[in-house]
Amino acid sequence: MRLAFGRLKEWRLPAEERAAAREERRAEEAIRRERDSQHRAEQRAAALESEARRHSNYSGHGGGAGGGNIGGG
Repeated sequence: MRLAFGRLKEWRLPAEERAAAREERRAEEAIRRERDSQHRAEQRAAALESEARRHSNYSGHGGGAGGGNIGGG
């Protein structure tokens, strides 16, 4: 919602300032994409490892504590 109001305010600016605001948003988005893409693989790996640990500690399928579903059996 805040974004929409910011853009509405922007319409009242002179053309040069509107263009500068657009360029600033594009630059910020490019920085955000670059930053996020560098760490995304690490985040996925950490999430998968966490999920595997969580399931390996689950003893509801007869594997006992620490056994879990590992091994596909």
